[in-house]
Amino acid sequence: MRRTYRQRACLAGAGLAATVAACTGGTENPAPAPSAQAGTSAAGMPAGAAGAGTGGASAGTAGAGAGSSGLTGGAGASAGTSGAGMAGNGAAAGNGPAGSAGMSGAGGLAGAGGAGAAGMAGAAGGAGIGTGTLTLTGFMVEPNPNMTISCFVSWTTAEPATSEVEFGEGGYQFRIRHPELVTEHRVLVIGMHAQQAYQIKAVSSNTQGTGSAEGMFMTGMLPSGVPTTTLSVGQFAQSHVGWTLTNIQPQSGPARIVMYDQEGVPVWYYVHGSANDSRGDVSADLLDDGVLVGPTSGEPARLVDLSGEVLWEGPPNSQAQLMTHFATRNSSGNYILNREMDKTAMNGNTRIDDQRLEEITPEREVLWSWNLFDHVPPSGTKEELCHANALQLDEAAGFFYYNCRWVGLMKIERASGDIVWRMGGTYDETSLGPGDFTFSPPASQFSDAHEPELHADGTLILYDNGGYAGLGGPGGGTYHSRVLEYQVDQTAMTATLIWEFPGNFSVDSWYTDDWYTPFWGDADPLPNDNVLITAGVRSNSASSRIFEVTRAGAVVWEVTFPPNNGIYRAERLAPPPLVEPIP
Repeated sequence: MRRTYRQRACLAGAGLAATVAACTGGTENPAPAPSAQAGTSAAGMPAGAAGAGTGGASAGTAGAGAGSSGLTGGAGASAGTSGAGMAGNGAAAGNGPAGSAGMSGAGGLAGAGGAGAAGMAGAAGGAGIGTGTLTLTGFMVEPNPNMTISCFVSWTTAEPATSEVEFGEGGYQFRIRHPELVTEHRVLVIGMHAQQAYQIKAVSSNTQGTGSAEGMFMTGMLPSGVPTTTLSVGQFAQSHVGWTLTNIQPQSGPARIVMYDQEGVPVWYYVHGSANDSRGDVSADLLDDGVLVGPTSGEPARLVDLSGEVLWEGPPNSQAQLMTHFATRNSSGNYILNREMDKTAMNGNTRIDDQRLEEITPEREVLWSWNLFDHVPPSGTKEELCHANALQLDEAAGFFYYNCRWVGLMKIERASGDIVWRMGGTYDETSLGPGDFTFSPPASQFSDAHEPELHADGTLILYDNGGYAGLGGPGGGTYHSRVLEYQVDQTAMTATLIWEFPGNFSVDSWYTDDWYTPFWGDADPLPNDNVLITAGVRSNSASSRIFEVTRAGAVVWEVTFPPNNGIYRAERLAPPPLVEPIP
């Protein structure tokens, strides 16, 4: 993402001895803890200690008797009933809130503020100001109300300057940078683990110099339904290192959209509404302005920014016209959704679901639609003739590729709506026939598929579920999942197998004997030529997996989920949004 966030902020205290403020709670919307405001600060000078307490107060003014030549000032004034101590060696405790930390004497260190009984923590004092530095004032951190493992950091500079936040555990390992020159700075911080204390540093720079302010932030608990995975393989030198974006279908409750770091630990999440996710077919795609989350049972599609704020919401979902599996945005900024039209056509005594694609404006006005039964007559003896699960656009050429799980992948001309060809699976070949392509070898023909991707070089990769044993049906299936890649010749109408996993590779027996996902699945080629594979299943006795394999069949990265956490598909985010390592 390249978005500059200038909303809420989230860090506690300022200075080297700032108090840690907790982002508490394990619910979807935990109550934020109070946070501290900092005094002025500049790069290269330590700030004073904060007063004790549970929250934070604004920084105070300079104490009487400020020291000269870099020495601290004299003793501060008594706190009195308000507990507001002046700067210096420390004020006596009063009965009120903590004394505010003072600013330093000229060139010296700031004194500590006095502590009021049961008061709120005083903010750290400001550091001395020297040549070539910027002054940061109003340094503030606040928990992100939409996410327990995220926060906002804000501050002010007198002159326009850049915005940067460095953060890490026991030091600074990561940073988020915005190059715009502004005076009011507010930065969203993502990429942190749950229930960890983080050091935070705000940095601003311009041609006149650099300034900084420091503090701490304690992340909260993960909400229920956001699991931590087990990293079972982590050969990072051979993998395409980054974050992984996927959906979670928990045992109960709404869908969760989660980003996991390379260790398999959640670093970002979004709770998709409040309706129970009974399907699990929730897509999630990172766009340039947020994460586009697909519709599911009871919930419309939504575009959310990285702070978790909803930027756009699609039309309401319903069982009669159920929106499923994906939401896509085209180059015009319009959205394309898929509707499963429940039992809308008859074939003998069988009522069959139609499929409908709709292009809608951000205001939800329908601009274009396409219905399957306008081009394919209802056939077969099952309610679901198609069960559409993927859409790929080729806007420049005027085509789109629409995948039906039971009868294969279709190439469709946008202008006329005509089906140019169909690459059929074997699962329901008696309904529409075996399709228009010849497979080489014949045994490579897929039974039913999820997420096919056709590339400009003619290669097609897909996740072959292997049939759905619960439905039986003609053609049956192997009931063993795999990933297939073909070289497709649209003139000769041939699909030649060029890569398969597990195929004949020497791998763990799970891949050859136990790998079967009846509902979901995804396979994505990565820039390093590896393939990211998502094998989701929700079961008491089985675990969903996401793994990365080389073309030589070596599994170089893999995470497994706790039982009863279904996943549909995944996307590798490399580089991750906003966050970069500090060199």
